[in-house]
Amino acid sequence: MDYSLFDDLHFKEVFIGVGIDQLINEIQRVEDYTVALFEASEGHIIWITDDEKAGRSVFVTDTNGVNKDKLLKISNKERKSLFLWHIDGVMFERYSKCDCALLHDKLMHLIEFKANAKNATDNSIQANYEKAKNQITLTFKTFKDLYSKKGFDLWDIFSDIDAMIVFNKTVPQDLAYQKSLQKQVSDEIDMSLTFGNTLDVD
Repeated sequence: MDYSLFDDLHFKEVFIGVGIDQLINEIQRVEDYTVALFEASEGHIIWITDDEKAGRSVFVTDTNGVNKDKLLKISNKERKSLFLWHIDGVMFERYSKCDCALLHDKLMHLIEFKANAKNATDNSIQANYEKAKNQITLTFKTFKDLYSKKGFDLWDIFSDIDAMIVFNKTVPQDLAYQKSLQKQVSDEIDMSLTFGNTLDVD
């Protein structure tokens, strides 16, 4: 497992004082990041799911018994070191930020899961899209501000940052609305937004 990415994150310096000081103080060596704040994997095929019982997103290697409403398949053909950053429900109050971020190399993918709206009306689906977009943009802005306050540019820490909204496959695809949200995100924070249930790690 290659932990060198953590050397560039300035994590302890940037995130002290945001409410997770106890967790930060437990980090004595680089491997300690994966105890409570991150998970690590070099698996070829792995899934991320938003686990209600755990109260955070987690890596899983088998989807049996997993909440399939909130499931993202990761294809990691080169078996790179992947790190799942627990954001919502761990670093910040539950439902206030995007669920998690997948890190590898110097890339960060912000991820928000949204289950199918029970009544599947256009309004309820669009409300879920809008909420997901807002959680992603708020997460990015929060990270950017926290890094800036410590004298760092988030775009220097990561060579690229993008975002993905993951819906259950049964949710009707509103392509026009998706394009509208993609433009909003691009205009607001200059970041690409995609929709889907699979992510290829290149």
